Amino acid sequence: MPESSFMKWVTRATAVFALAFAVLQMVRTVVDVRDRRRQINELADIETAQRRSGDYGRAWGTLDEAVKVAESGGLLARFTGQLSTEARDLRAAQENLAMAWLDNLRLAPNQKFSDVVDRLAPVMTRGATNAAGPRKADLLAHLGWTSFLQSRDGTPAPDPEQQYRDALAADAANPYAHAYLGHWLLWKNHPLDEGKAEFTAALASGRAKDYVRTLQLAAMKNRLSDGAPLYLAVVNDMRTNGESIDASVSAQTYGIYDQACGYHEDAFVMQALIAAVPPAEQAATIRALFVEAPGVEADRRVRVEACMAMLLEAAGDRNDAIDAWQAVRKDAPHGDPNGLIKRADAALRRLAK
Repeated sequence: MPESSFMKWVTRATAVFALAFAVLQMVRTVVDVRDRRRQINELADIETAQRRSGDYGRAWGTLDEAVKVAESGGLLARFTGQLSTEARDLRAAQENLAMAWLDNLRLAPNQKFSDVVDRLAPVMTRGATNAAGPRKADLLAHLGWTSFLQSRDGTPAPDPEQQYRDALAADAANPYAHAYLGHWLLWKNHPLDEGKAEFTAALASGRAKDYVRTLQLAAMKNRLSDGAPLYLAVVNDMRTNGESIDASVSAQTYGIYDQACGYHEDAFVMQALIAAVPPAEQAATIRALFVEAPGVEADRRVRVEACMAMLLEAAGDRNDAIDAWQAVRKDAPHGDPNGLIKRADAALRRLAK
């Protein structure tokens, strides 16, 4: 074979082999991409199920594995040094999971806040650095909450208040920043009106209302020595708006009323309650939570019936007050060991005039 013909053959063969190799590489790339997407989708489905069941710790580990898979592949990402779309989406999902975990944080026995928040803070810090507007504010506000929780452990941490205010600088209506700031102000014994104003602003945003209510009630509960009337105002507002009131909130509400007007009367506390919420509205809340609600113990029911009767009388609703005091007289324990019948009789004589 002439040398020129041989060289042409070699050139053609090389081109064929190069083409075959290129095709093989393309096929391998497509297969790798599909396999990576399959792994990511499977891990994402598992994470969703774990998060919905409240298993945030396992969900965090699953999502972290998905992020590693996404960041390990992708030719374009390798050549450009940029994250793939999948990796960016998964990082955002990590940030969302971090915030959701904080919103629903429950510690296991012998576990500290720092055991959890130290894992979450770096992810949210990364997200806040690259975000803007409400997204940035959400992340900054939650970072402030991690600082507060770390301080509960006695761990040195940044000033939560400054982080909350930085969040409001990014989004002036941010519900998390306002709610966390309201909680912080009441925690630091600022005037109740300052905390109340922040929670009002948080609710006005229309976002994360259930979580804002949870923080609001927790903040008021921490200040029951002077904040009991505001606690009842929140509960009454929730009842008026048709919001769900769980058993722990009902129990706390009962405790406040029992102190003011259950088996005894505390005129000072009662006056503060009436000043905070119109008595007729409070009577409606008592009726909904403790009188008409199923499963309320008889002993508890008669105590709050006495409170309801007092509130109706304070509201000037004479006929309903008479009915309520008569119900107290009827439902009081045998022998009237706590003087409820005596109080009812005195009230009925007073109302008869």
